[in-house]
Amino acid sequence: MYIIGVFGSKGKSSTAEIIYEKLKKYEKECIIIGTNQDSSIEFFKILYDNPEYIIIEISREDILEKRLDKIKFDILVQTSLEYESPQLIDEIQNLIKNVKENGYLIFNSDSIQKINFQCDNIYPITYGLNGRTTVTASSIDDIDGLSFSYCLQRAIFTLSNTIIQPFEKPVKFKGDSQDIYYYLPSLTCLLILGYKI
Repeated sequence: MYIIGVFGSKGKSSTAEIIYEKLKKYEKECIIIGTNQDSSIEFFKILYDNPEYIIIEISREDILEKRLDKIKFDILVQTSLEYESPQLIDEIQNLIKNVKENGYLIFNSDSIQKINFQCDNIYPITYGLNGRTTVTASSIDDIDGLSFSYCLQRAIFTLSNTIIQPFEKPVKFKGDSQDIYYYLPSLTCLLILGYKI
């Protein structure tokens, strides 16, 4: 079972939904826990069903009330942080500590608000539209849907320890240019899980 957490000021549902839909396309058993639920209670209810993947949309309340302290994530995705309270930003560090050893933190380097975090024994992967990220996009066009080139700029490992060398691949989806911030982390998550994009 793989556990994926998605948190941020906006884009949690869109990002989680993209990951969910892609896993379903591969005929994988996957469950999403939404932000309107107490994530830890829902998690432990479905744990006994033993799905292949659990995606948790992590709410502010989940973070501030430390509801997820007993859950260890394989992958944690940060969508964006915009004008959040200092208390929440501090508590995000505790959330990051819940990533399993050799797990992944995928975070938006274009986010307005930055987090100062330690990532001992986990792999950070940055995404955004600046040239220094691990994952970026080029040739963005949203005239007829959203098309762009997904660019992996540095080698990464999957959870099963397979190396993925840098590459660039054109992709096309529904949406507009702002949706790129949902597709970049979602596609990266799928790569880490061992799926092709």
